[in-house]
Amino acid sequence: MLAADSSLEVLVSVGEGRLAYSGPTETFEELNLEPSEYVDWVRDQIAQRQIDVFVPTRLREHFYDANLPCRVHFPCSRSNFLVIEDKQAFSDATANEPFHLPTWPASSADELEERLALFRAWHDESLPCVKPRKGVNGHGFWKLPKDVAPSAHLLHPEFHTMRSDVFIAALRIQEREEPIAPLVLMDYLPGPEISFDVLAHEGQILKYVARTKFDRRQSIQSPHFLESEAAVLAARFMLHGLVNLQFRKAADGSWKILEINARPAGGSIYAEDYGAGLIADWGGLLSSRLTANDIKPAKIDIEFETTRIRRLIEKKEAA
Repeated sequence: MLAADSSLEVLVSVGEGRLAYSGPTETFEELNLEPSEYVDWVRDQIAQRQIDVFVPTRLREHFYDANLPCRVHFPCSRSNFLVIEDKQAFSDATANEPFHLPTWPASSADELEERLALFRAWHDESLPCVKPRKGVNGHGFWKLPKDVAPSAHLLHPEFHTMRSDVFIAALRIQEREEPIAPLVLMDYLPGPEISFDVLAHEGQILKYVARTKFDRRQSIQSPHFLESEAAVLAARFMLHGLVNLQFRKAADGSWKILEINARPAGGSIYAEDYGAGLIADWGGLLSSRLTANDIKPAKIDIEFETTRIRRLIEKKEAA
């Protein structure tokens, strides 16, 4: 954003104890507060720092009715945001789409055991997996086969694979102390995964890049063959600003939508070095320097090694 418009001041807040990266005009630490106190703290920061546009990422649902003294940018309406943040609600909302991924809720060990039995009766050749019903960045994701060693998750935790009866037994132990967080059960998709970084305006895609993720490399393409599917989702949820859509390939060769992240993905920075201009143009829209009519689609087709890019970023940060 700053490279595209030197008149901007970009202030970034981070959680307590988190790294403060160079780049923004200023980076400052947030306080660990309850939602109502956090909203009040944000209101004070806006007034003290004379902020013109606020882009919430933490506790966003609490800012829709907060009446802050500046313009607040939201990725969609509050009702759509609550659907996007809930994996079961999101699956239900896309049930009639060809890229729908069937998903089942489970709020207890007993319910998960029942759902797994139904899942295997439905298609025993598939591999079930679970995720937290609400959560990001793959936290709590586990594949649940029935034919691996009971200690598989201890010997190879990086594979995120746990025998299903061991997983359910662990949940039952936890339930003796407190209820488990709600889960969703679904078919594990072997991939690859395609991450759509989308700059949208009131439900219309202005520009995007599609990043196909491999083990140590990514390819960036725009245009891309899943563009029409991304456009359907952008319109359905009236997406606005820089957001991220995650597709993954199923075993039968079809593509399924995993989720919409109503925020920029961490990997969206990769495409900027290749001329995508998503973040730069988003800054222009936020500051009203640009309008939707000024945004031109990206044209990129490149593959790169992600480990090399990470080393370059770390080198820049160290400098």
